Amino acid sequence: MIINPSAHTMIPRRNSFRNRALGRRRNTFSVPGGKQFWLGVSKVLVAASVILLIASLLLNGSNAKVSAEIDQMEKIYNELANTNVLLRAQKARLFSPEAVGEIAGNQLAIHIPVSGQYRKF
Repeated sequence: MIINPSAHTMIPRRNSFRNRALGRRRNTFSVPGGKQFWLGVSKVLVAASVILLIASLLLNGSNAKVSAEIDQMEKIYNELANTNVLLRAQKARLFSPEAVGEIAGNQLAIHIPVSGQYRKF
């Protein structure tokens, strides 16, 4: 704006920067749904992506812990399976007829008579 001090009037300029900027803003394209809608959508998407990033970081840490626990449990399971096989073999040996006869003979002095030690009536 140009001010003429002698006339005490203001003469607005038609090609001022402000008027050109306003004119350009008016001629911009409009998005469906409005600017406020898309601004809200973008904020929600940014917040969701931050939450997903934090969740993935937390889950990656817990995933390593769970994998370590699973490996430890598999080792314990294998040890228990081997121990079970050994105990079953020992049980089969101890309950065999020969082992039972030997233990009964040693502890209770009960022996199966051999032929010639008994008589049939």
